[in-house]
Amino acid sequence: MLKLIRSEWQLLLFGFLMTFWSSPGQTFLISLFSGELRADLGLSDGEFAGIYSLATLLSAIVMIWSGSLVDRLDLKRLSLAIVVGLAISCGMMSFSYNVITLLISLFLLRQLGQGLMFIVSSTAMVRYLDEHKGKASALASMGYAVAEAIMPSLLVTLLLWVGWRHSWQIAGLLLLAFMLPAIFYLLRGHAQRHDRYLGQLAQASDDSVKVIRRRQWTRAEVLRDRYFYLFAPGLMSQPLMFTGFIFHQVHLVESKGWPLLGWAALFSVYAVVSVATKLVSGLLIDRYGAIRMVPLVALPMGVGLIILAYSSSLIGGALFLVLTGITVGYQSTTTAPFWSEMYGNKHLGSIKSLGAAAMVFCTALSPILIGWQIDLGTGMETLALAAAAYIFVTSALAYYAYRTRPASIA
Repeated sequence: MLKLIRSEWQLLLFGFLMTFWSSPGQTFLISLFSGELRADLGLSDGEFAGIYSLATLLSAIVMIWSGSLVDRLDLKRLSLAIVVGLAISCGMMSFSYNVITLLISLFLLRQLGQGLMFIVSSTAMVRYLDEHKGKASALASMGYAVAEAIMPSLLVTLLLWVGWRHSWQIAGLLLLAFMLPAIFYLLRGHAQRHDRYLGQLAQASDDSVKVIRRRQWTRAEVLRDRYFYLFAPGLMSQPLMFTGFIFHQVHLVESKGWPLLGWAALFSVYAVVSVATKLVSGLLIDRYGAIRMVPLVALPMGVGLIILAYSSSLIGGALFLVLTGITVGYQSTTTAPFWSEMYGNKHLGSIKSLGAAAMVFCTALSPILIGWQIDLGTGMETLALAAAAYIFVTSALAYYAYRTRPASIA
C-alpha cells in the first residue's frame, strides 16, 4: 500500500478530497441542521423528511444521466464544475426561506455532493488504478470517514456560534478555497494518464479483446442481468438504513435522552473504525475480489441495529456506531470494485451512475418512511428491529447470488 501511495499520491489525494468535500451533500451533515431549519420554516419531522426525500429522489433520476458524464468529459473540467456548483448550492441553502427554495437547494446538494463527487472519485480510482482498485478505493473513501469524524462536532460548534444560514455560507466558501487549487494541482498531467488507459484497451491482443468485450457490459445489458437485482439490495441496505436513522438522529437522541454533543462526539470513534475497516477491506478485495464480500457487508450494522433497539444508554449508541462503521468501511470500499469486477471498466461511469441512482433512491425513501412512522408514533426501537430484519434478508439474497452466479460473470 505504501508503494501505491508513493507512486500515485496525487490521484489518491484527489479522490480523498473529493469524498471529504462531498460532505455538504451528505445526510450526516444536512441532518445536523434539521432542528433549526424545521423551526425556521415551521416543518414537522415528516414534512421535512418528505421534502428531503423528494429532492433526493429527483437527484437519483437525474443521476442516471449525469453520472455517465464521467465517461465522456475531461476529469479536471468536470471536477471543477461540480465543486463550483456545490459551493453555489451551499449558498442557496442559506437563503432557503420557503419550501420551494429548500427543495431546489437540497436537490442540488444531493446531486452534486452525495452523487457526482462520489462517482467521480470512485470511478477514477478503479479506472486508472485497476490493479490496486481495492486499496485505491479504500484510501480515497477515507475522505468521507475523516469528514464524518470531524465535521459533526465542528458543525455543531459553528451552528451555535453563527447560526445555520451563515454556517452554509462558510461551508461554500471553504469548499472553493480548498478544492479549486487542489484540483488544478493534483490533476496536472492527467490527460497523459487517461491516454495511457485508452491505449491499454486499444493495444490489447485479440484474445484479450474477447475477454474485454465479454466483460465490458453496457448499462442496458446490466439492467437485463438478474444478478444485478440480487446483489444490489445487499449493497444498498447500508445507505438505506443508515441514512434513515442518521437523518432523524436528532429525534433518536431526544427519544433516548442522550446529549446531542455527546452523540456527535461518538462520530470520531465511528470514523476511526470505518477507516481501519477500509484499509483491511481494500487489502481483502485486491486479494480475494469484491464480489464475495457483498453478502457480508451489511451484517455488522444489522447487529448494531439490534443493540440500538434494546439499549437505552449512550454506550449502546456507541456500539451501534462502531458496528455501523465496520459496515460503512466495507461498503464504501467494496462498491466500485464490485461494479468493475462484475461488468468491466469501459462503461463504469454509466454503470456506477445506475448503482448510485439506486443508492440515492434508497436514501430518498428511508427518511420519509421513518419520518412518517415517527409522526404515527412508532418508536425508534421498533424501526431499528425492522431495519435489522431487512439487512439479514438482503444479505441472504446476495449470498445466493454469489453462490449461483455463472463463472463467466465473475
